[in-house]
Amino acid sequence: MAEIRNLHVGDHDALRRLCEAVVVDFRPSPSGPGAFLEDPASFVLGAYVGEEPVGLAWGLQMRSPSGRLTTYLHELEVREPWRRLGIATALVTAAFDGARRDGSIRFWLSTGGHNQVAQAVYEALGGERKPAGDVNYWWRLD
Repeated sequence: MAEIRNLHVGDHDALRRLCEAVVVDFRPSPSGPGAFLEDPASFVLGAYVGEEPVGLAWGLQMRSPSGRLTTYLHELEVREPWRRLGIATALVTAAFDGARRDGSIRFWLSTGGHNQVAQAVYEALGGERKPAGDVNYWWRLD
C-alpha cells in the first residue's frame, strides 16, 4: 500500500518531483512550489510506494463570512499503473483527517460528469452528491 505524506513549507523539491511524476503537463512558475507550500490555506498530500511518487491530492481551506472553515479538494490524481488499488481513497481520507485537524466543518470537491471512477470513489466515501452544475460532493466533518 502507498504511504501518504503531507508536504510542508521547505519541501519545494519534493513537491516539484511529486508533480512532475503525477501531474500531466506540470509547468511550474519560478516561485510555484515554494509559494504554494508557504500559503497557509493550501495543502498537498503525496502517495508514495517506497520513494516512488504515485499520486497526489491538493486543495485549500477557506473561511466563510460566518467564520466557519471549509476545505476544498482541487485535484486528486493517481498514476495509471497504481489506480484501483485504494490510493485515491487513502488520499481523500488523509485530506479529511487534515481538514478536521485544522478545524474545517465541511469538505467538498468537484469532478466531471464523465468521470465515473472518481464518482464511485466519492460515493463509497459517503459523499453527498449535489445535483446542480458539475458533479459536486460534500461531507460534514463535525
